Amino acid sequence: MFTNLGEMYDTHIGRFTCPVNGTYVFIFHILKLAISVPLYVNLMRNEEVMVSAYANDGAPDHETASNHAILPLFQGDQVWLRLHRGAIYGSTWKYSTFSGFLLYQD
Repeated sequence: MFTNLGEMYDTHIGRFTCPVNGTYVFIFHILKLAISVPLYVNLMRNEEVMVSAYANDGAPDHETASNHAILPLFQGDQVWLRLHRGAIYGSTWKYSTFSGFLLYQD
């Protein structure tokens, strides 16, 4: 965690809770674990899939998946990443990222 202004990202459950109505931007980049299983990641708003990312070339190599979305949110909405299938490579090098910010308030 580099920045969590307003403390609206809960590190225990991995979800951002929207503090005010507005339009938000979310960006994610994921490094796939080097196994022969495809990676599917969903950017979720509450329990609804907003956008997805996919990585798989059939070889047991590291690959990346990324996407972004500009979302209208209401106070209390939650935004989070769901690992639908596959595995994410994790290390202290922090290859995978998830970021978001308020574009403008309603």
